[in-house]
Amino acid sequence: MSENQREYEVFRGLLNGEQVGTLDSKVLIPVVQKRTQLLLGSDAHCYYVLHDGCDIRKPNSKEMEYLGDVLSLSKQVIRGYKTFNSVVVSADNQGVELLYHELYSNTMPNYIGEEVLKDEHKKAELSAEKMQLIADKSYINTKVISFQALKKSSDLLKELNVENKVCHVLDREHDCEDVFEEIDGELKDWFIIRLKGNRNSHHTYHKTTKSGKVSRQKSHYKLVDKTFKNQSSYQIEKISIKGKSYSNVLALIEWEEVKIGEKSYNVVRITLKQGDKPLFLQPMLLITNKVIENAEHAKQVYMGYLLRSKIEVVFKFLKQNLGWEAFQVRDFNSIKNLLAIAFFLAGFFDELKEILIDDPIAIQICKLARSKGKVTLYFILKGIEKIAHFQEVANWIKREAITQEQINEILAMTKSQNLKI
Repeated sequence: MSENQREYEVFRGLLNGEQVGTLDSKVLIPVVQKRTQLLLGSDAHCYYVLHDGCDIRKPNSKEMEYLGDVLSLSKQVIRGYKTFNSVVVSADNQGVELLYHELYSNTMPNYIGEEVLKDEHKKAELSAEKMQLIADKSYINTKVISFQALKKSSDLLKELNVENKVCHVLDREHDCEDVFEEIDGELKDWFIIRLKGNRNSHHTYHKTTKSGKVSRQKSHYKLVDKTFKNQSSYQIEKISIKGKSYSNVLALIEWEEVKIGEKSYNVVRITLKQGDKPLFLQPMLLITNKVIENAEHAKQVYMGYLLRSKIEVVFKFLKQNLGWEAFQVRDFNSIKNLLAIAFFLAGFFDELKEILIDDPIAIQICKLARSKGKVTLYFILKGIEKIAHFQEVANWIKREAITQEQINEILAMTKSQNLKI
C-alpha cells in the first residue's frame, strides 16, 4: 500500500498503536477499488454491479457516537448503523470483487432524510445549520449515498474501458423513478431493480360494482395481477430457497413494456411453481431499461437479479469472520475505520491469508486478540480493535489528566467488587 517511506511509517504506526487514527476509510477503500480494477483488466466486458445496504445492529449499545436507527431481522427498530456497499460481478466468470463501502447514521449532524426534504412543514422546523446544508447540497441520506455509489461504481468500471457495459442491480427499497432516471439518463447504464408488490401499471380500467354499475373513475391494474402481453416458461430441476430445496420447479416468465412518468421500461414478472402451487404468495417483479425482444432476454433479466445473492455472501463473511457487528469502540471515526479495515481484509483475503502466517506484526496482533497461536484475518481485526480501545483509553487519560494513582484506585475498586474487565 505504501508509495513512500512516510506512508509506510504512517501505516506501521497503526499497528504499533502510535497513530491509530491515520489509517482510515479514505485510504483503505481506494486501495480496494484499485485492486478490483487491476483484477478486472482493461478488456471490454459486461459487468453487474450489486448494490445493497447492510445494517450494523448494536441493540444493546447506548453510548456509541451517532448511534442511529436500523431494523432488526424481525423488522423492529433497534439501535445501530447503516452501510451502503457495492460489489462487481463479471458476466463472464461470475467472480465477486469489492467496489464501494460507506458507513453512516441518521443521527449524524449532516443527515437530513428524504421525508424531511419533501415536507415543507418539516423543513421549516430545521435549524439554520441544517438549512445551510440543504443550500450547499452537503447533506447525506440513503438516497444521496446510494447515488454516490452508483456513480462511483460506474466511473471505476468505465475508467478501465469506455466500452464496458454496466448493469446496476438493486432491491425493492430503490423502486423509485429518481433511481431509474439517474441510471438510465445520467449514467447511461442498465439497471435491474426489484419492484414493490403494490406497483401499478399505466394501463387502466373501470371498476364494476356488485350491482353491475360501471364506475366512471379509472383504476390502474396492479402489475402482480394483470395479464402480461408476453410469456414463456422453463423447468428448474432443483432450487434452494431459504435453506429448503425444491425439485422440478416451473419458472413462468412474463414481460411487457410499462410507462412510468415520461419514460417506458420493461417489467418482467416471475412466478415459481411446484405443480400447481406457487412457491411464493406473490410473483417477483423486476424493472429494467434493457431491451427485451424474446424469452431469453427476459430470462437473462431474472438471472441477473439472482446475482444479488453474491453480495449477501460478502455480508455474511464480513459479519461472521471479520466481526462487523462485534466491535465495541465508541467514537464514530474509529468505528468507520474499523469497518473499512474489515472491508479491506475481505478484499485482499486470498493474498493476505498466506503471507500473514509468518508476519511478525500480524503474529503480535493476533496474540493481543488471544488467538492461541492462530494467525487469521479474524484475529488480526480483533487485535486491531483492541489497539483502537487502547488508544481510546489513552486519549481519555490524557484529556481528563487521569493520574496513575486514580487508575490504581479504579482497578482496586473493580477487584474488590469482583467486577470482570
